[in-house]
Amino acid sequence: MSNSDNAKRKGTKIYRGAYKFMRNGNVYSEETFEVFKEKNDSGMLFSSQLISRVSTGELLNITVDYKINKDYLPTMVMVNKVLGNENVVETYVFNSKRNIITYSFENSKGSKSVELNTSPKFYISTPSIATAMLYLRSKKFDGTGKNYFNVLSSSNQWTFEEDPTFNSIAVERLTLTSENRNVEGASVQGVEYKIEQHIEADDQGPSPSIKCFVSQHVTIPYFLDDGAGTKIEVKYLNDLSERDLD
Repeated sequence: MSNSDNAKRKGTKIYRGAYKFMRNGNVYSEETFEVFKEKNDSGMLFSSQLISRVSTGELLNITVDYKINKDYLPTMVMVNKVLGNENVVETYVFNSKRNIITYSFENSKGSKSVELNTSPKFYISTPSIATAMLYLRSKKFDGTGKNYFNVLSSSNQWTFEEDPTFNSIAVERLTLTSENRNVEGASVQGVEYKIEQHIEADDQGPSPSIKCFVSQHVTIPYFLDDGAGTKIEVKYLNDLSERDLD
């Protein structure tokens, strides 16, 4: 089985933080993360660990390693999931010369790899909240209207069912300038965005949306709210290069 430690622990640690995931006020999951500045280039590596308790009482452990280049495009993403005796590793590797993403899925029964064509600008979805808004800096953002991003996501859980697929999301900036909010008893500064899945004109009904308050620290979110009882809030965020934010 692939080891995610091979992809991280390089460079200088510049941020660390944690989140709590709540549904109707009850905490059901937690995430801790660290951000590293790469030694040999201007990219960064986000390393996240998530722990959740499933309905059977077992602990689900997920590790996400998310490497981006200087243009905030993902170049390598690894998602390692462990639940009891089950262990799955999903890996995405971007080839910028060919505009190809190689996706591999590995479990105890074997592995499968596919190549996916992509546009030059894209984002890869993972369970990690720390990386959830990185696409904001991948291209010029229109602050007066909706911005559209191509998001690659996998629906595979413990067995390979299908290739990951691209979907379009619409992102709108809700505040013209940075605002101060109170998070975990501290005043923090950020910008609020609204995210929804892009629906074709002939589709009916409103699209579910999420509101996200995003920090000025490499787009790390402070909190997300789906308006239906699920909220994710930062517990602490430390800027190790300047000052603590907790």
